Amino acid sequence: MKISRIENPIFKTTTIYNSFISDYLPDLDPFAVKLYLYLVYACENAADIDKQAVANIFNCDISLVDAAMVTLKSLGLITYTEDIIIVCDLAQKEIERNYRPKAVSRPDDQFTLPEEEAAARNQLQKAISDKFFAGRMPVVWYNEIDSWFEKYAFTPEVVFSLFQHCQNNHIMTKPYVSKVAESWGERYHIRTLQQLDTYLATYNEYKKLRDTVAKKLKMQRPMNVYEEEIIEKWHYIYQYSFEIIELALKKSVTASNPTLAMFDSIITQWHKNGLKTVDEIKEYQENKRKKYSIEKSNSQSGANILNTPQKKNYDQRAYDDNDFDDFYKDSKKAEK
Repeated sequence: MKISRIENPIFKTTTIYNSFISDYLPDLDPFAVKLYLYLVYACENAADIDKQAVANIFNCDISLVDAAMVTLKSLGLITYTEDIIIVCDLAQKEIERNYRPKAVSRPDDQFTLPEEEAAARNQLQKAISDKFFAGRMPVVWYNEIDSWFEKYAFTPEVVFSLFQHCQNNHIMTKPYVSKVAESWGERYHIRTLQQLDTYLATYNEYKKLRDTVAKKLKMQRPMNVYEEEIIEKWHYIYQYSFEIIELALKKSVTASNPTLAMFDSIITQWHKNGLKTVDEIKEYQENKRKKYSIEKSNSQSGANILNTPQKKNYDQRAYDDNDFDDFYKDSKKAEK
C-alpha cells in the first residue's frame, strides 16, 4: 500500500545550510546569491528550468545568468552541463573536506607530533580563535589549518599572518582564506615569515593596482579570489603598470557587459607578443587597426565586384548617319 500526503507547495520550506551563509554568501555578488537561492528552491520542488527560463524569471540578460553560474560553479555550489543543473550537497561536501582519506602516510600516523611542535600548533589555533573568531572558531577551521601545515609546510607565524592579511582585506570567508593560503604555498612558495615579508613588500603595490582597477570598473563589491588571481597575474607575472592596464580597461566603453576575463584576454595577448611599454602597445594596436581596415576595404571591394549587375553595365555606343549608310551597303553586298 502506497502512502502519500497532500501538501500545498506554497507552505513548504527550502533548506539553506548554515555553511552557505557563513562561508559563501559574504563573497558572492547579490545576483549570484539570488540565483543560488532560486536554484535550491527549484531543485527541492523538482522544477524543470534552463538558463533562458531563469533569465526570464529575473527579467535580465542571459549573459548575467551565465556569469553568475560560472561563479557558483567555481565555488563548488553547483555544477551543470547543457542539459542539467545540479545543486551540490553542501553537507556532503563538508564531510568530504573534513574527513578526507589520506593520499600519503604522514609521519605522525605512527608517531605523534613532537611535544614542542604540538604545543606551538595548539597555541597558534587558540591565538587565531581568540583574535579572529572571538574565541569561537568553528571546528572545520582546525582541520583546515592542519591541512596547510601538511600541504605547504607553513610555520605558525605564517598561518597567523594569513588570517591577519585576510582580515585586513575585510574578507574572512573560508573559501577566500583557503585560496590565499593556496596562492602563498603553491604559487609563491612561501614557507617562512622572512619569505612572506619579501612577498608582502610588493603586495602593497599590487593592492593599490587592484583597488584602482575596481574603482575604474565601478565594482560595488570586493573582488573574489578568482578575480584577484587575474590582477595578480598582471602585476607579478606580466609586471604591467596601471598605465598599460588602463589601455585595456578603456575598451569597456564599447562592450555591453565587460568582465575581467575579457580584459585578461586582451592583456595576455599583449604579453604573448612581447609588448612591455605603452608606446609598443599603442603601435601594435594601430598596426592591427590598419590591417583590419585594409582587409575590410578589400573585402568590400570584392563584394562590390561580385554584386555589380551584369545588365547595362557598359557604355551605350553612339551611332550617326554614316554608320547606318555603311550598314546598308554591307547588307546589299551580302545579298549579291
